[in-house]
Amino acid sequence: MKFKTKLLVANCVPLILFAIIALILGLFQFRASLYSEKEGNLRSTALAALTLYASQGYGDYGIGEDGYVWRGMNQNISKKTSIVDDLKRQTGIDITFYYGDTSVMTSLKDASGLRLVGTPADENIRTYILEQGKQLWFKSLYIDGKQYQAYVIPVRQESDDSVAGALMASQSAEGFDRIILNYTLTMMVSVLLMLFAVLLFIRAHVDWFMQKYSEVSDKSRHDLLTGLLNKLTFENESKEYLQNQREDEDKAILLILDFDNFKHVNDTYGHQVGDDVLKEFANILAREFRPQDLLGRVGGDEFMVLMRGVRDKDVGRADEISAEILEQLNKLRIGKAGPFSCSIGIGTDSTGYGFGELYKLADKALYEAKERGKACYVRYDSTDDAKS
Repeated sequence: MKFKTKLLVANCVPLILFAIIALILGLFQFRASLYSEKEGNLRSTALAALTLYASQGYGDYGIGEDGYVWRGMNQNISKKTSIVDDLKRQTGIDITFYYGDTSVMTSLKDASGLRLVGTPADENIRTYILEQGKQLWFKSLYIDGKQYQAYVIPVRQESDDSVAGALMASQSAEGFDRIILNYTLTMMVSVLLMLFAVLLFIRAHVDWFMQKYSEVSDKSRHDLLTGLLNKLTFENESKEYLQNQREDEDKAILLILDFDNFKHVNDTYGHQVGDDVLKEFANILAREFRPQDLLGRVGGDEFMVLMRGVRDKDVGRADEISAEILEQLNKLRIGKAGPFSCSIGIGTDSTGYGFGELYKLADKALYEAKERGKACYVRYDSTDDAKS
């Protein structure tokens, strides 16, 4: 197989697999989000119905001398249609009031237009709501031979908090699977068209991809020892952020961290221990800073960090992190080597400094830290005096 063909396959196969996986995950997520949204709507409507019933009467629920279900003496549940009908009109969701395990008021109607009162509650409603007092979400529930989705909550007596019945908010499940099917077909067609267009592009530009592959193989973005950004990548991404991505209210913060007496570590304990120390130092930096911050190893024992998206009120966080780094280095032991320390220079600016100006500010702070005896941090702001 020719190299161009291998390259084409190498680009296409992962892309196709990714598209298939993304489609499957997208469908699952879409279905889950639909269910979640439906559950939330039904639950809020059921609670709204319970609140309305509670606000329009007082006392316990019971069967009156007329055979109807009352709440106290002033609210005839069996005859009061306004709550269920108003909510149905406003939300499109049906409300059913169960006293015990029998429906006594509902907005659900049969084919002839009669309300479905006097019907027994589903077995799960009896078990989990009426007997155990739980709230329950039904993805599928059959009422009068039709499939519904429902959320059911217990109705409790005012006097002793016992369960007197249940309130069910329900909505027809018809069309739910159709929505998912239509979404699936639409997504499949979209993905196939996108894949076809991408494949045509890759086929037409395979030579260009070969050139780019060669360039990428020549220049690695990361430092091989620590996994942090190398100097070139760190500086390029820092310049890009400061010039084009930094918001006006962002505070630019650059830290230069220089390991103290690292030559002594190598000379005394060997280069392997020195490498292990540098890797652990990189791990400390990765733990202390945020994912959006840029971390780079820019020299043998010199590191830089650009904190991105920091507001003025949070600028002191750089000082706190620096103090924590110094403390962790002081506790660090690699074999017989340790404790360790570093000098940290921090440059902060909110006036629009570029990378070069910010670096000079941080480097000036680093020099001051070393002058003070190392193992400390110094912060310079473009407008303030030194702070440490």
